[in-house]
Amino acid sequence: MVANYLTQRDVDDYGHDVLDLAQRAALHALAPDLQALNHANADLRAQLAQERQRGLHPTLDAQIPDWRQIDSDPRWRQWLLLPHEYSNRPRQMHLNDAIQAADAARVISFFRGFLREGGAAPRPEQEPHRPAATGGKRTYTRAQIEQASRDFLRGRIAPDAYAKLSADMHAAIKENRIVGPMPMRGVGKTRV
Repeated sequence: MVANYLTQRDVDDYGHDVLDLAQRAALHALAPDLQALNHANADLRAQLAQERQRGLHPTLDAQIPDWRQIDSDPRWRQWLLLPHEYSNRPRQMHLNDAIQAADAARVISFFRGFLREGGAAPRPEQEPHRPAATGGKRTYTRAQIEQASRDFLRGRIAPDAYAKLSADMHAAIKENRIVGPMPMRGVGKTRV
């Protein structure tokens, strides 16, 4: 709502022509300052958008650790093509909007919706532990091994805890406690 600072008495005393001239003169004098404020505001909005985008991936990493694997899954891509239940627009459009807005909660809700509908394989933590086949020792998947390495590099796992975990993972390789195939080094890896 724009305030009207001119009264009917002003119009009666000075007339429309004088008041119009005064308003144009004021606008002329303030225009450079208003333009600078508009540019500063646009810069601040761009910086805020960058910061929100920068925080999106760490938030996804914390809430949905395997989101990158899910994102490359063809079932996920197919699921995103289906219409959203409320809008009848493709889910991909809503996800794109959420990513553009750096709205981590909305992005996470899409991944969780996909997982809830059974679109992805069980997460590594949910894979069955096979004590008979492994002598009661823990099994690992390639995704769990890679995630542990990433967590250690990001400081989420203490060095002494990672040393113990790493030793057990190396033993698991020798003892055939790795669930699923372990591709040869450099083979089959197309993403960094």
